[in-house]
Amino acid sequence: MLIVFEGIDGSGKGGQIRRLLSFFRQNGIKHRLHKYPTRRANEAFAHLRGEKDVAPGRLADIFADDILGERKKIEREIASGAVVVCDRYLHSTLAYQGVGMGFARLRRKLSGIDALAPDIVILLDVPARLSGERKRKQKTPDRFEKDGMFLEKVRANYLREAREGFLAYKYAVVDASRAKGEVFSDVVLHVEPLVVKRMGR
Repeated sequence: MLIVFEGIDGSGKGGQIRRLLSFFRQNGIKHRLHKYPTRRANEAFAHLRGEKDVAPGRLADIFADDILGERKKIEREIASGAVVVCDRYLHSTLAYQGVGMGFARLRRKLSGIDALAPDIVILLDVPARLSGERKRKQKTPDRFEKDGMFLEKVRANYLREAREGFLAYKYAVVDASRAKGEVFSDVVLHVEPLVVKRMGR
């Protein structure tokens, strides 16, 4: 099965993914992790660092191609009996680049490509204000992370994706402004029944 974690910068994806992978190890559940963007998306990283200005349409293509480039690998991992966890997926592309391109326009474009639909998208939802506070404690924010108004628009796009069911069999919107343990309890509450059902656990 395929599980995707999404949310604006500072929503806590990395920490919750680490907790879930530890949970899988403790329960003998085979798993694989994919994190996007990968190193192949050099142009996108240059944009995030402020070294280059890349148009939203071009960024969307870069991120989508990066993800689609691993489709066969992910399919093999799922076929081998693994739970595949993705730190970001095409939902990020729609949420972020949809601000500049227009949500409906980019959704039509992304809906036309041959992408795997996750069994569940865990959307960790936090206000942009809290996101900014968290990122400033971690590192120097990139151009997306330091723009609170932009991130609120991204957040709105994510919530719209959840309402409309974009590219997923199920969405779980989790309030990620709470303590990490409370957030993880909700994550497991949504994930464990799917693992039991899909993998006979």
